[in-house]
Parts: sequence; structure tokens; C-alpha cells
Amino acid sequence: MGEFSSGERDASKLFAGSILYYFAMADEDANIRTSTALAWIGWILAAIFLAAALWLAHHMAFVRGELNLSEGDASQLRVQLQHAEKIVGVLTSPDAAHIVLTETRQPEHPVGEVSWQKNQGALVFLAAGLRPLPANRTYELWLVPAGGKAPIPAGLFRPNADRGATVVLPPIPADTDAKRFMVTEEPAAGSTIPSFPIVMEGQ
Repeated sequence: MGEFSSGERDASKLFAGSILYYFAMADEDANIRTSTALAWIGWILAAIFLAAALWLAHHMAFVRGELNLSEGDASQLRVQLQHAEKIVGVLTSPDAAHIVLTETRQPEHPVGEVSWQKNQGALVFLAAGLRPLPANRTYELWLVPAGGKAPIPAGLFRPNADRGATVVLPPIPADTDAKRFMVTEEPAAGSTIPSFPIVMEGQ
């Protein structure tokens, strides 16, 4: 996966942080907070993904302008443009699936959403409310194929200061038939098979 610009990194933090903000505004009672958060999560994440798509569309327009100004950097800018276009495609394509992943065993619920474009093998994942991990541990996203096939690793991530994280365009074969997605806690280098318990999952 390529390097991201500072703007892309800042935007990712903003999107994940936005989820945390909405959860923080819920009632202090754990049960009420949980039901309210789960009831509104679809709308919250939809708004966040729309904001991501709008920001990336603006970024794409800027990069297109830069291509006309600086031929010396044209190659690098074209790579950035193609990367941004692919992310927008995953977030906005009518053939992309959007799967919410939740965890229900703890008072505070980490939450995430996968946007999965099967025909492109393109995936974007946003998470919030993640519990901090020791330095020797990491979270790992998994795509579980249909037909009983082995889970496919889909990216390692650790929560930032706002307890959010993103996974953008991990290498996954196109046309993989995904049955569900899940997140596990693994050693820092990741694992080839998921460990238990599952932190959150969705289908």
C-alpha cells in the first residue's frame, strides 16, 4: 500500500474521530448508550463516508489541476489521482457492499464499517471506539470467504489517539465472494489465521 499525503491522513483521523464524537454524546447509562449508538450508527457512518467521498472528490480535482502545472511531478500526481479515484469508487459505487461490524460483550463498543467492492477487490475500512493495545499487539481485519474457505488477512491496524483507525485498499483478489468480515487481536506482526475471541464482526 502506498504512502498517503498528510491531507489524507488528517481526513482519516477526522472521519474516525467523528464517530467517537457521536458516541460521546450518548446517554451516560451504558444500556441506553448502547441501544442509541447502534440505532444511529448506520446514519452516522453513512454521513462519514459521504464526507470522505466529497473530500476525495475535491482532492482529485486539485490533483488534476496540478497535472497541468508541473510535468516533472506528473507521474507521482497521477498515482495519487488513481488512488483517490479508487477510494471514491469503493465508497460510492452502487455495486459496493457496506458492512457494519460491532461488538456486544463490553460496555463500550468498538464499531467499524467495511465498504467492499467485489468486482475490483477494493476495500475501505473505518473503525472507532477501539480499545488501546500494548506495543506487542495489533488489530487485524479479515475477509471470510463463502464456501468454507480460509479467512483472508485484510490489513493490520492500531488505534490512533482518538481510538480510531483505517484500512485502505489492502491487496485482496478481485471477485472474492465475501461471507462476512471480522476483526481480531493479534501479535504485532499479524497472523495467518485469526485468533479468538473475535473483537467485532459483521456480514
